[in-house]
Amino acid sequence: MKQIIYTEWLKVKNYRTFWVMLLLALIVIPAGNFMVADKFSDLNFKQLGKLIGNPFSFPNVWLTMASMNSYISLLFGLLLIILVTNEYTYRTNRQNVIDGWERKEFVYAKLFWLVAISLTTLLVATVSSLLIGMIYGDAPFTFEGYEYMLYYFLQLNVMLTIALLIGVLVKRAGLGIVLFIAYNMMLDQLLSFFVKRYVGPVGGLLPLQSGDELLPFPLLGKVMPYVFQYDTYVYVTAMIAYITLGIYLVFRKVLKSDL
Repeated sequence: MKQIIYTEWLKVKNYRTFWVMLLLALIVIPAGNFMVADKFSDLNFKQLGKLIGNPFSFPNVWLTMASMNSYISLLFGLLLIILVTNEYTYRTNRQNVIDGWERKEFVYAKLFWLVAISLTTLLVATVSSLLIGMIYGDAPFTFEGYEYMLYYFLQLNVMLTIALLIGVLVKRAGLGIVLFIAYNMMLDQLLSFFVKRYVGPVGGLLPLQSGDELLPFPLLGKVMPYVFQYDTYVYVTAMIAYITLGIYLVFRKVLKSDL
């Protein structure tokens, strides 16, 4: 595994696009969080917060930031698609096999990036939420409610698994990015809407929607009418199942198709 990680490092060490996109994606999280927190910290919002609670105070801040971050993490998926499709564009995956790699090691290398990106994102999101809770909140620090960050982490892994699968299937960055954006921005929500309307609440169990169901913005739950939801473990199980299925399909595609 050390050799795989070292090889991946050599591939991106001087890859400027990778570092620019990674830095931009990591900056978007705290920048977006702080902009929203600052916008809602004016006098009128503080008066409203006295009635419905401050979403930037502990423990609410964990849910607030997790909910917001779930909508601004698209860049990480694009980054993973580029890393995967570059392997096919520049034939480095074929060269790795010629040099002695097994096909499954190619998947391990990309799963390394999936894990590394998701853990780094969780760390940045956690630190951002901690600072916002201390600066804009009016309650003492607590890890109560931190499970919402873990739900966000799971949803992010689902999104990255979809990006990995798309990259392996289409093998072209442009088409992969278009398909990924389309699914994230429109298709998942549209499918969920129609399934909920014509079938029932099972529409909330679609890949990205499963995470959204667990991460409503705190204020919305106080002003919107009751909406049916499954127990938390159902959504968590669904997301883990999607991650497992996606990784299985990636392995199947890589092991059985031509390089």
